[in-house]
Amino acid sequence: MPTDNHHDIDEDSVTIIVSRKVKAGREKEFEEWAAGIAGEAQKFEGYLGTKNIQPSDITNFNSVVIIKFDYYKNLKKWEDSPNRAKWIKKAASFTEGDVQVQKLTGLEYWFTIPETPSKAPPPRYKMAIVTFLALFPSINFVNLILDPFLGNLYWLFHMAINVLVTITLMTYAVMPLMTRLFSPWLFRKSTNPDRN
Repeated sequence: MPTDNHHDIDEDSVTIIVSRKVKAGREKEFEEWAAGIAGEAQKFEGYLGTKNIQPSDITNFNSVVIIKFDYYKNLKKWEDSPNRAKWIKKAASFTEGDVQVQKLTGLEYWFTIPETPSKAPPPRYKMAIVTFLALFPSINFVNLILDPFLGNLYWLFHMAINVLVTITLMTYAVMPLMTRLFSPWLFRKSTNPDRN
């Protein structure tokens, strides 16, 4: 049964992760379909990109499509569009089983593991702790490296460049590493949901 985890996210960027099982021997059709639906999504306002993740185990072809929009309202326009409905209908002939759908906003996207992207995000307090542990040294490292080169720049430009480099570093290097490192704690199930 599809899972749809979102809250009041009108002002946040939003990432939708769709996981589905592709019938054996139909993988090529799925790849062409994934490229086609990404091309259609690209025509919609707020589209930020698509990523396809192919499974490492070819005997269990659970493929994942990740689509990102700037705001939930723009994602909603895409989700409710006849174009998307047409493409979803096309996928029925070469996929099987339930489609797993998850919506992630804000920090939640940083806490996804490529091999299991449909796993529910960890509690917010855990995300906040790990983000602090990653962000604090990253900011100081970037400042240490860039300050000698940016010292004469107007402070606003100086700060903007530091923030841009820090966010890029966090997104592509630091947070994937931290998520893997802390995954036993981040994704640990608790018998008491209030303490998770």
